[in-house]
Parts: sequence; C-alpha cells; structure tokens
Amino acid sequence: MNLINYHKMKFLRLAFYVLIAQLVLSGCAGEGVEETSSSSSSEINFDAYVGRDASTRSNITDIDFLQSKEWNAGFGVFARYGNTHLLDTEHVTWRDDHWGYDHIRFWPSSGKVDFYAFARYVSIVTMGCLPDSLGGNRTEETYIMFPSNENPIDLIWANQTGQEAPTSPGSKVKFQFKHALSRLSFKITANQKLLEDGAVIKVKEVRLYGAKETSGIFRMAGYLNLNSGAWRPFNNGTSWFYTWTEDGKKDGVNDSIQKIDGPVLKLSASKLDINTSITNDENSYIFIIPQDLPKNINIMITYTVKQGDFVEELTVKKNLRDVLLKKDSNFKFEQGKAYVFNLKLLDPINFKVTTDVVPWNEVKDETMPL
Repeated sequence: MNLINYHKMKFLRLAFYVLIAQLVLSGCAGEGVEETSSSSSSEINFDAYVGRDASTRSNITDIDFLQSKEWNAGFGVFARYGNTHLLDTEHVTWRDDHWGYDHIRFWPSSGKVDFYAFARYVSIVTMGCLPDSLGGNRTEETYIMFPSNENPIDLIWANQTGQEAPTSPGSKVKFQFKHALSRLSFKITANQKLLEDGAVIKVKEVRLYGAKETSGIFRMAGYLNLNSGAWRPFNNGTSWFYTWTEDGKKDGVNDSIQKIDGPVLKLSASKLDINTSITNDENSYIFIIPQDLPKNINIMITYTVKQGDFVEELTVKKNLRDVLLKKDSNFKFEQGKAYVFNLKLLDPINFKVTTDVVPWNEVKDETMPL
C-alpha cells in the first residue's frame, strides 16, 4: 500500500470512529441527526387540535391562529428516539390542507419515538434539563424555558410519547394542545339603582399591581416540562404591573418603559350603562405562569361619577389576596384556568370583588365560583 492510500484509509477510519462516538454519546445535550431516509410510506407527519374556549378571543392561541399566516403561527416539535434528536424546534406550519415541515424525518424500523410540541412558535426555544439551581437532574431532558416578559403570549403544549412506526400509510402523530398558562381578566358592573338614579360612571383606568401602585406582581419566567406539563417558575428580575385604559395608551409610557414596568392595555369601553359592563378588551387578557398566590396583589379602579352638573373623580382599591384566600386558604393560580375578577361598584366610593374560574382547556359555558 502506498503512502497516499495509507493516509486515506487512516482518515476514513478516524471519520468512522468519530461518527460512532457521536451516536453513542448521551446526556443532557443529546444527539442531533441531519437526515434520515426510508420509504415515503414511513414519513413522519403531524396533526393538531386545540380545545376551543367557550369565549375565544383573538389573542388566544387556538386552531385558527395555528393555521394562520402569522410569523409565529404553527408549532414547534421536538422528537427523541432514545438519545438521538430526530427533530429540534422543527417549525410545523399549515400548508393549505395539511401540516408540513421542511426537515423531513422517517420512522425508525424499530423502537419508539417521543414527540413534544409547543406554540406559538419561536425559533430560539430549546429543550433540555432543568438547571441545577432549580433542582434539576441530568436524566429529565424535556424542559423548555419561557420568559413571559419577553414573549407575552398564550403558550400551549402537547406531547405524544412512545410512538411506533404506523402500519398504514398516511397515519399522523396527533397533538391535542393544552393551555400552559393561567389567564386573567375582569368585569366591571355597577349598582343598577345608582345608574337608574341618573349617575353616569366612566372608568378611566384599571390597575393590577403588587405592594405599591408601581410594583410588579408575578414571577415572569419558568421552565415547562413538556412531558408532564409541570412548571418551575423562578425570579428573572422582572415583574410587571398591568394597566388598562380606554384607548390602551398612557401619556409618557412608551414601548421601552412597558418592557420594564408592564403593558398599558385596553378597556372594552369606558362608560357604564344600565345592564352593561366593562371588561378588558379582547386583545387585553394577561397570561401568567402558574404559581402560588403572590404576597401582594391589588386592584385599583379610577373613574368619574357625574350626577347633574356635579362631577367627581374617585379611586377605589381592593386587596385581591384577601378575597382569594377567603374562599380557598390554599389558593394558587393553576395551569389551564381562566380567572375573572368581577368588580361591582356598589356606590360612588365602594366596590365588591368576587372571582369566577373557568376550566380553560374544556369547552364549558358555565362558570364555577371560586
């Protein structure tokens, strides 16, 4: 064997050993796979379902949004075959009449594949271990990190684990998505007698806040386990208070300030009439990571009352922690639940708060008092 052939064989042998090493390595990073090949009948395909909410709003992630042309429509998929990464943050989108993706994978001839999905889609999401600082271990590799202050969306998730190659062509991995967060909203009404007596009430601002009127409330980051749905929230140094006004704007508050303090959202209306109510606008729900009840959570309404020629601006406040603990001493915000704070103005200076909880992942028309 000449010298050139000798070095060529040595290089090929080295490349083979590197490939084998890549396939047998295991741990939190896992292994990637660039391409697989097989017959077209064993191609991995997907289908998706989202349970419709009884009062679906346009900023809620539902099947209509997933199938839309928005930049973050569709969903991301991770696929694990043992320690091999078949798919990582693969963007699955609606393509006229089916779900499709670009980096096509095929079913292995044996063994099982675990699939995990999330939406709305963000390309930088990765799946791995829980950090040691949060008590993670190196064997559970199904966590994604979600900073809600950077991506204030209605996050949904799904999985299909232990899947084997289908026996019939055209079979699909079906994802039934669930809402990962808690949804908060409010409804303002007034004492009908007050309105019937000629009072005109206009709501100027609603604010949800913490220890002070400009203090944040919730933990805004957490790790979601795409295998179990369990959350591990943590403090990422950011916490918002939330403000609603008639037009969703406030003088002197720009986008850069809102990223630090919190958003200025929109009311559905400003004037309270007989047999009407004011709520958050359909695009002005807030979504929070499920967590224990914060030590400080308050709500404040600023409004004007006009009777004849007399006009007075009033501000009323209520400690929501006391309200929530009154009925449930172990209250916490839970995944897939929608919380509605019912705020009733009893007279010009007093108001009452009750709470309704709707099981968000199920299609139900009734509410269940907390």
